[in-house]
Amino acid sequence: MVMLRVLGRRLVLLVPTILGIVTVTFFITHVLPGDPAYSLAGPNQSPANIKAIEHQYGFDQPITTQFWHYLTGIVHLDFGTSIVTGQSVASDLGNRLPATLELIVLSLALALIIGIAGGTLAARSAGRASDRAVRGVSAVMLAIPDFWLGLVLLFFFFFKLGWAPAPIGQIAPTDPAPTHITGAALLDAILTANGPALNAAFSHAVLPVVTLGAVLAAPISRLTRSATLEVLEADYVAFGRACGLRHRTLRWYALRAALPPVVTFAGIAFSILLGGTVLIENVFSWGGAAQYAANAIAQQDYNAIQAFVLIAGVASIAIFLVVDLLYMALDPRVKL
Repeated sequence: MVMLRVLGRRLVLLVPTILGIVTVTFFITHVLPGDPAYSLAGPNQSPANIKAIEHQYGFDQPITTQFWHYLTGIVHLDFGTSIVTGQSVASDLGNRLPATLELIVLSLALALIIGIAGGTLAARSAGRASDRAVRGVSAVMLAIPDFWLGLVLLFFFFFKLGWAPAPIGQIAPTDPAPTHITGAALLDAILTANGPALNAAFSHAVLPVVTLGAVLAAPISRLTRSATLEVLEADYVAFGRACGLRHRTLRWYALRAALPPVVTFAGIAFSILLGGTVLIENVFSWGGAAQYAANAIAQQDYNAIQAFVLIAGVASIAIFLVVDLLYMALDPRVKL
């Protein structure tokens, strides 16, 4: 019942939150310097051509009228047309968003596995060599930019050793492509049981996933270590130890009690990565939604920018709802 109440409150707040995101994003994009009509017209265009483009896309209308048209379009899931691709923004994002989500989910899963394992090992051996090694590696990884690590991995594993495929997206044009279902090549290959496509998609995903996963594993490891050490020093763990509970049982209880802050960080990291993977997507030519949004900002593609921010905002709300529910499942004492 508590979880249902939390879910109900979040759904009630969803509408004003989305309205706030749409309003702020719309007016910020429209007050920024520059005019997309000039970008579309190109150099040495006449004022008449620029006015024709402004009329075609509705840029010559009052901003309140443009905002109303945009709101009515959102109600029907119509985000407008991209001035760069000439296609529906909903179609563009629908084709690119699954690739970004696949990259984020795989990277975050790898980071959680490595980070939780490393942090738990460091906490169990506090002050010893393994603890110092984990903390040293974490400190180094925290100082390394993700795009630089991606370039280094490409240099060694693609250019020098030839083990990794060329950074040309989710799958090479010469590779067997899976049947398009979601737009995420690896997931589509799994859903269609296409072995050759699965091997090709997996080989292309390894380096970008390892790059983001290694960078994210560092803060997760440090957070897990500190939270686990705090739990191991708690009175209830000492009481359980005095009552003769097995070390394995105590370690499980300590890990479960240390996970809530890690889950919270994972939710924050997921939200940040929705737009923060743009450098990795550019390095590996991933072709995801973050790369699409960055190009839209450079070209002042209002509809594409607004749609991406809206989708990212809704996704963040959903992620934090899941985080809150997981928080309650891990620690029943929490009342939201």
